[in-house]
Amino acid sequence: MEKQLPSPVRILMYMLKWLVVTAILGVFMGSLSAFFLNSLTFVTDIRLAHPWLFYLLPVSGALFAYLYAYHGGLSSRGNNLVIDQGNGGEEKIPLRLIPLTLFGTITTHLFGGSVGREGTAVQMGGALADNIAHLFRLDKAEREILVISGISAGFSSVFGTPLAGTLFGLEVLAIG
Repeated sequence: MEKQLPSPVRILMYMLKWLVVTAILGVFMGSLSAFFLNSLTFVTDIRLAHPWLFYLLPVSGALFAYLYAYHGGLSSRGNNLVIDQGNGGEEKIPLRLIPLTLFGTITTHLFGGSVGREGTAVQMGGALADNIAHLFRLDKAEREILVISGISAGFSSVFGTPLAGTLFGLEVLAIG
C-alpha cells in the first residue's frame, strides 16, 4: 500500500507549532541568560568592593549543598540529567533546577568562588526546554529535539556564540 503524504495544512500546522514552541524557548532562555549575566556583573562588583565576602563562601556552599540534598531531587544530577534527557532519557527535568543552578552560581560568584557559566546555562536551557515540551505535550522525539535546542540556546546565549551553541548541541547528541 502506498503511503500518503501529509496534507499542506498539517505541514503548516506542524511548522507553526514548532515556531511557537521555539519562540517561547528563545524568549525565556534569552531573558534568563540576560538576568544571569547582568547578575554576575552586579555581584562581581559587590565582591570587589567588599573583599571580606570571601569568608562567607563556605556558608554559601553549605546552604546550597543542603538545598540540593533536601529539596533538589533529580536536580542534584545537574548536567548529567540534562544531557541524559537530550539523549533519550525518560525522566522529567525538574523546573527547580533553574533557580538552584542560577542562584547557586550567582552566590558563588558573590562570595568569590570559581564556577563557570556554561554549566549553569546548559542546565537552565535544558530544564526550561523540557518543561516547555511537557507543557505542549510533545512526543519523545520532539522532546529530545527541544531539550537539545534548549542546551544549545543556553550555551550560545551566555557566550554570544550561536554557532558554538549549535555545535555543542550536536556534540551532546553524538557523544552524549
